[in-house]
Amino acid sequence: MKKIQTVKNYISILGIFLSLGITAQTTSIPDTNFEQYLIIEGIDSDGIVNGQVLTSDIAPVLTLYLYGVSDLTGLEDFTALKEVTIRNGGQPNVNLDIDLTNNSNLEKIDIWEFAGFTNLDVTGLIHLEELSISDVSDAPAVMMIDEVDLSTNINIQKFTAVNLYWVKINLKNGNNHNMTNFDLKVFTAGPEESYPSSFCAEVDNASAATADVAPYNTWLIYGIATYYDQGECMLAADTVNKIEVALYPNPVQNTFQIETSEEIKRVNVFSIAGKEVASFTSQLEYDISNLSSGVYFLKVRSATGENVQQLIKR
Repeated sequence: MKKIQTVKNYISILGIFLSLGITAQTTSIPDTNFEQYLIIEGIDSDGIVNGQVLTSDIAPVLTLYLYGVSDLTGLEDFTALKEVTIRNGGQPNVNLDIDLTNNSNLEKIDIWEFAGFTNLDVTGLIHLEELSISDVSDAPAVMMIDEVDLSTNINIQKFTAVNLYWVKINLKNGNNHNMTNFDLKVFTAGPEESYPSSFCAEVDNASAATADVAPYNTWLIYGIATYYDQGECMLAADTVNKIEVALYPNPVQNTFQIETSEEIKRVNVFSIAGKEVASFTSQLEYDISNLSSGVYFLKVRSATGENVQQLIKR
């Protein structure tokens, strides 16, 4: 009789909890690749792709490597996160924003190949030490972010940007005097070599940075920097490292030629999805007769810069 009463009491208490809506808190994870990763890593305890995960499962997670994830909803609840790699693989995302402001413990961020990536918010991440943003290697740039704001990241030690079509970095954080040996790399990379890119850097003291005096004389710079501390960046994004190139004929059936005053080092042909389909060294004519009809991107690279052109194959 006592056992029956205990069961009744348990059922009664459970009913009260359910009536009050007291249930385990969950976090929405609508992207199936995101949730599948959590299951593989043993983070999602129910082991089922159901669009959600217990918030208590993800709260202690320190590192994430997300590949092929198009929807980052739920990432904001990984509050203990210290390192994150977000790699899309070049899948199309139009006007995608990445907001990491809720991940206040982040120390290292790597973002790769996010087509349509237009905005990154790392405001207030005072523990952030390393940030890397890289486009698809040697493909036409598809991440169209035009500014990176590191003005609130007082402990930033390293920033790398590869194959991006933007020119402004805000490093005016009031802590430049403590940023000795700050590592800043902005470049265009290819299969054989890389080229420094021009960019504007907003800093605490533009005069000191331009004169290369402390602390800026300790900064490890790969790129061509224009420093300023007020007003606007005067570097034109559409002229950075851009060489003059003309293609003919275009549209093309079998072969085309490139007219330029530059000494061509490499010509790469990419599908509209960003996959490399042909590669050439300098030559008089370029034969693409083996390619299917369609629209392609052509990257022409010289010792001083590059140009990306659209090519139509009939």
